[in-house]
Amino acid sequence: MTFSVQGKVALVTGANRGIGEGFVQTLLQAGAKTIYAAARDISSVQHLVNLAPSVVKAVALDVTKPGQIIALASEITELDMLVNNAGIIDPARSAAADAIAFARQEMEVNLFGPMQLTSALIPLLKQSAQGVIINISSIAAISNFPSIGTYSISKAAMHSYTEGLRADLSGDGILVAEVCPGPTDTRMAAGMDMLKPAPATVAQKTFAALAAGQLEIFPDDFAKNMYALFRDAPQKLASTFAQMG
Repeated sequence: MTFSVQGKVALVTGANRGIGEGFVQTLLQAGAKTIYAAARDISSVQHLVNLAPSVVKAVALDVTKPGQIIALASEITELDMLVNNAGIIDPARSAAADAIAFARQEMEVNLFGPMQLTSALIPLLKQSAQGVIINISSIAAISNFPSIGTYSISKAAMHSYTEGLRADLSGDGILVAEVCPGPTDTRMAAGMDMLKPAPATVAQKTFAALAAGQLEIFPDDFAKNMYALFRDAPQKLASTFAQMG
């Protein structure tokens, strides 16, 4: 399979910082034609627009607001790539008394929002010569990480959604990739004391993997090692995550 970012039109959600910002920067460096940098506060992506105003376009988007999704879908006339990156994380354990409240909030942002946005944009992606959907998940989708139990639940749901979406769209020529990073050097992982790759590295590894025909992507050593452990002994990975907190 030949895959290239050159000349593509892309939409990245949660583009104002972290992995989303890394994707915008990497897309720009790789020669994307147009990059829609989406964030709830449009001013928070102005620094990315300033890098290349003719390429990077700021768009306001809260993925939990259907009206904004519908408006954006009607505004965009061409799209080759959707990067579902917007997400939230709470330090909520699965057995906590308030776990349901946290889980509902995370499911709205981490699953239901991306699902609705994707559904709204599939008609445009079907018109692309090489449509791509990239869902940013987590290694915590593979096995529950107890200290972020409800987040892990939402990402496990994203994992299942990605598999279903891939099967549904296989006949339309749309690639559906799932990226499962470990802790990355972002605000979300600020409290994790370990070696963390830069956000742009996740984007670079994602595009390299797509070029190699890979759709399940583990972009860092921690994620790769944990997934290898899961393949060998799923319960051992669960125990390892439990020991980490």
